[in-house]
Amino acid sequence: MNAVRLRPARGQLTDFRNRVRAHIAEHAPPLEAREGHRAPETTEQEVLLRKWFASLYDAGLVGADWPVEYGGRSDHHPLHDRIVSEEILRARAPRPVDQVNLAAHVLLHFGSEQQKQALLPPIRRSEHIWCQLLSEPDAGSDIAGVRSRGTQQEGGAWVIDGQKTWITDAHWADMGLALIRTDPASSRHDGLSVFVIPLSADGVEIRPIRTIGDAVEVNEVFLDAVTLSPESLVGEAGQGWSIIMAGLDFERFGIGANVILLELLLEDLVTLARAGRIDGTVAVDHDDVRQSVAELAVEVEVAKAFIDDHVERMISGADQIGDGSIAKLSFSETYHRVSAYGTDLAAAVIIGSEDSAVREAKERLRESWLWSRAYTISGGSSEMMRNILAKRRLRLPSR
Repeated sequence: MNAVRLRPARGQLTDFRNRVRAHIAEHAPPLEAREGHRAPETTEQEVLLRKWFASLYDAGLVGADWPVEYGGRSDHHPLHDRIVSEEILRARAPRPVDQVNLAAHVLLHFGSEQQKQALLPPIRRSEHIWCQLLSEPDAGSDIAGVRSRGTQQEGGAWVIDGQKTWITDAHWADMGLALIRTDPASSRHDGLSVFVIPLSADGVEIRPIRTIGDAVEVNEVFLDAVTLSPESLVGEAGQGWSIIMAGLDFERFGIGANVILLELLLEDLVTLARAGRIDGTVAVDHDDVRQSVAELAVEVEVAKAFIDDHVERMISGADQIGDGSIAKLSFSETYHRVSAYGTDLAAAVIIGSEDSAVREAKERLRESWLWSRAYTISGGSSEMMRNILAKRRLRLPSR
């Protein structure tokens, strides 16, 4: 249960929002965020992104929730994180890498002091981009099925072997947070451990996977006799399941907090419906189009309402088990439905050649739709979210 946090005065939040907007206007790189194209495509883009992310830490806009001794701010409030996320998204500026937040969360809560001192400062300087080495070819979202193995040597070092797949950002990341089976006699949730793996280590091979959106966002990662020091183990051996679950709960709410993306999608959908024509008539004047857009608008408002309610419960210390899974499920499924309908509508309407804003909206809807299934899988598939809610929230029996 989280501690109760006093809500800042409205004027203080307004001042903070203005400070965030000013920072974005001054420091955001000239790269418009594109769904499914978040990773840099050139060395120049990578330099710009790392500089941008470092500026967010330097300004106390990202990582402000960390303990003060590791760079956080004593005046941080959860609503500040919400404002930063909203303003970055509304500006269509590149948003920080989700996996870095998860890694920092795990290190702060489970890492040794030595690990915190060594690994947290490079995150704040954006010298280290992180990925999470969880999913495997025969396990997918069921990470309890991990088969990659770690064997401890006589001197205490660990040797890691296995394969990970669908690893977001691995091709430009510096570090990986890996879930590895360290007890060969164990199964499912038992016998798992978490390791920090430098992706430059001998035995690490990364093979990019090109997505349907013609971009490299995910990768296969092969671990062939990768030797790690004893200090690479996070927490205790065998504690991996609880560590990763705590991290994923944090990440899942982060995905849900991107609900502002739904507003932007809906804006593009409305732009297309108002400007496009079907059989010579403005699309939104067709009853079926107007009805569909209205129904999707309601779904967006429902998702936003849950996020708002969850933030209020979190501030008051009344958040509940499974809230992060609900947020993730609500966001990702609504995102897919809005973008899928927008893509269908884009194929049905005719737009004027001079309507550049409408063409841009149409392209954003298409890219969002191509990427939308990734949202229903990353951080745990929708099916896994429903299982979590059934077991943890509803306490339904397992078969």
